[in-house]
Amino acid sequence: MKLLKEIIDDILSIVYPNHCISCGEVLNAGKDKWLCNNCRCDFEITEHKRCKTCGRIIYHDGKCRICNSERIYFDKGYSVLVYKDSVRNGIMNFKYKGLYRYGKYFGNIMVNYAVQNINMSFDYVTAVPLHSKRFKDRGYNQSKILAKAVAESMNIKYMDLLIRNKNTKAQNSLNRKERKENIRDAFSLRKGMSVENKNILIIDDIYTTGATINECSRVLKKNKAAVVEFFSLSCRSED
Repeated sequence: MKLLKEIIDDILSIVYPNHCISCGEVLNAGKDKWLCNNCRCDFEITEHKRCKTCGRIIYHDGKCRICNSERIYFDKGYSVLVYKDSVRNGIMNFKYKGLYRYGKYFGNIMVNYAVQNINMSFDYVTAVPLHSKRFKDRGYNQSKILAKAVAESMNIKYMDLLIRNKNTKAQNSLNRKERKENIRDAFSLRKGMSVENKNILIIDDIYTTGATINECSRVLKKNKAAVVEFFSLSCRSED
């Protein structure tokens, strides 16, 4: 039965070839159905020095400059991939080009990392929410796709805990100071939800300055969450 499925998959990949999730190159039948040889190396998980608080890649011991200089509301952060080159291209395709099916591959990456590196003792997994207008335009929330994959594999309940009150500007177009101001008071706890004394894991696709995650964490801590940690698919290293 397994052999028959593999044969059928090979035939389908010839008729409907897979493309690299990053560069779009047509992939050979029977090979990696997600990445070409050139892009695959950027998706390899390698050891780095990490900020003790947010998990950002740094080149010294201790904390990154942001965690050292600003008030941080989350307790701990983790990320898997370095946000550059082929990884950046793949996430942008997943996020903005309607290629939500890529969430299966990215979700598996996060799950495999979590099993080995994170104590998944959480009451709820949640996602950074999109504003309703942006959700309508895009058709899906990429962070929620990732969050559900992690929650299901780790046997933790997924909950939409937060809502986005403001349709903010895209964070990637702003500097660090502008990002903080842009996202201020953008989130609130969903009506009827209680997070008191709960341990919560927030999922997002990209961790850059941390302004979005920190604001989500502030709202959860304000509503008496016991522990708030985050887990992102990718992060930018400290400059």
